[in-house]
Amino acid sequence: PHPTSRAALGGELPASAAMLDEGIHLIVFVHGFQGNQYDLRMMKNALADIFPHAECLLSSSNEKDTYSDIQALGANLAREIDRHVQQLMLPLSKISIMAHSLGGIIARACLAHPVMRRFRDKFHTYCSLGSAHLGYVYSDNSFFDGGMWFLKKLKNSTALHQFSLSDSKNPLTTFMFRLSEAPALHHFRHVLLVASPQDGYAPFHSARMEVHARSLKDPKHGSVHLAMVENLLRPLQMSGTNLVRFEVHFHIQAKGLDKTIKRAAHIMLLDSLPFIQHFVSINRGYFE
Repeated sequence: PHPTSRAALGGELPASAAMLDEGIHLIVFVHGFQGNQYDLRMMKNALADIFPHAECLLSSSNEKDTYSDIQALGANLAREIDRHVQQLMLPLSKISIMAHSLGGIIARACLAHPVMRRFRDKFHTYCSLGSAHLGYVYSDNSFFDGGMWFLKKLKNSTALHQFSLSDSKNPLTTFMFRLSEAPALHHFRHVLLVASPQDGYAPFHSARMEVHARSLKDPKHGSVHLAMVENLLRPLQMSGTNLVRFEVHFHIQAKGLDKTIKRAAHIMLLDSLPFIQHFVSINRGYFE
């Protein structure tokens, strides 16, 4: 089994004949920028406690490099999922994805990859936690904007250029715009978008796939922003996918740099046990 599967971590694969006939529900957890496979372990543990027969995959294929082309990172994830399914050697009933930050965008790139086509009838729930689906245009966090500019210069990161829609002079050929046109999320029964207005790393409107008011008066980027929202939402409406947006507010006690750069809420989506337990408890139906 894969080194991060439930079997390898000491869990047991479903044994009952009924469960084998129904098939395995694979839940894939995807970390974000500069993250690792254990970033979503608390969320994974909470879901595994409720659904002990689910197969949980903590993705590790992009641990060593999240600076690269997001499309390549998505391909890595697609091949990792495909390998894991083959190693299971059991029937698969559902695939759900839970992703944090950049991981939500990597997951969308993965879902549009040809390798994933054979699984489309299995797609069940997609859940993003603080993922900037519309990129970082109209960000209100000047500290983060400055940090991103510095990293783009220092690391020459393709992913960060793509995230900020600065990878092409023509906005219509940027990666994020092209990804908004790619078929993916409408194959899921449920799409859950979790966002916090306290999160300075994922603009609230972007994490919720909503129009920002500034776009209506922006002659340069406004039409592109509106088109991206339309590209993302219309297929969901046409397919009947259940779209649910969550607005999360934390009691933040952080001081110093984390508070200044508005990073705390972004990380609390991963490591706030009260939030995780409450979120999983009240939304367990989306993962059944």
